[in-house]
Amino acid sequence: MKYVHLPLNEELRSIGGYYKILEEGVLDYEGRKVLYLMKGAHVDTSCCGQGGMAYINIPGYLTSWKSEKNEDGLDVSEVKRIRDSSVQKNVRKILAERYSYISVIDFD
Repeated sequence: MKYVHLPLNEELRSIGGYYKILEEGVLDYEGRKVLYLMKGAHVDTSCCGQGGMAYINIPGYLTSWKSEKNEDGLDVSEVKRIRDSSVQKNVRKILAERYSYISVIDFD
């Protein structure tokens, strides 16, 4: 799967608000590299009020790092989704210890 590296701290708007990629990181796990993103979401155009949260999204294992650029000049990496539930559990645990203030950690 191709992963496009979006700029950090740039608002990505949706109908109810926006999110930003706050940090892009690589976790060494059992000889492989796991790409993860810390994102911040903010609801500011919703009929139900305002709010926000931080969460971590994990696209998967890196199979190539910024090996090409897309038509907009953004770096593109290749990732492989992590389907093994025991690996997901272990990666969640490591990231939860590193980022103890974040409770939502999800996988693509």
